[in-house]
Amino acid sequence: MSMSEDSGYRVQLWDYYDRRTQFRSQDAFARAQDAESQQIRTALEYWHGLGVDASASEVGAENAHVRELLHSLPPATYLEVGSGPGSYTSDLPGKGVALDQSAAALRVLRSRVSRVPVIRADALHLPLHDQSVACVFATHIYGILDEPDRNMLLREARRVGRRFLVLDAGRPAGVPAEQWQRRSSGLDQQLYNVLRQHFDARELADEIGGQVLFAGNFYVLVSSET
Repeated sequence: MSMSEDSGYRVQLWDYYDRRTQFRSQDAFARAQDAESQQIRTALEYWHGLGVDASASEVGAENAHVRELLHSLPPATYLEVGSGPGSYTSDLPGKGVALDQSAAALRVLRSRVSRVPVIRADALHLPLHDQSVACVFATHIYGILDEPDRNMLLREARRVGRRFLVLDAGRPAGVPAEQWQRRSSGLDQQLYNVLRQHFDARELADEIGGQVLFAGNFYVLVSSET
């Protein structure tokens, strides 16, 4: 199945992530945790579901390293694409805007990072002028797109920004590079088909014409200049 050929897929994908955010925002245990703890908990659930023998300390160490790298970037104007509930928004130095298609995710983001304005829009049709920001930061969205849509996002990122920064899932041993996953949002019994890429950092950097900033088992961070 191709997202580019099946527009219904992307509508389904948007519905899944919006409903998943609604479900998680109702989780009292999750609300009691800070954003970083929630990230680690969510990542562990994901990797354990794939049969990966990951520990909280291993995932947490990689996540902390990624956040430190983001903090160390020079302050710049940015657009965060696929911001979700703001898991990494506060780590970006400078002044920017967070973009996501999920109204539920953006509501959570506003409660966490009120200083950052938000836009509800399609990542493949960015509502910004050419070269209007210094950096486009894609947060765990690149890896849920198929190749045609990844190319479209890459073109859009290069159109509106001078740097493209991609944070996404790594590829621990035994995990396939690409797979269709059957998921539930948690709100009801409805199931969704979600495409998931797991990246080797060097391969991802080559794909976007850039360089590796971090190559972990669970997270990869790469950058390209336009």
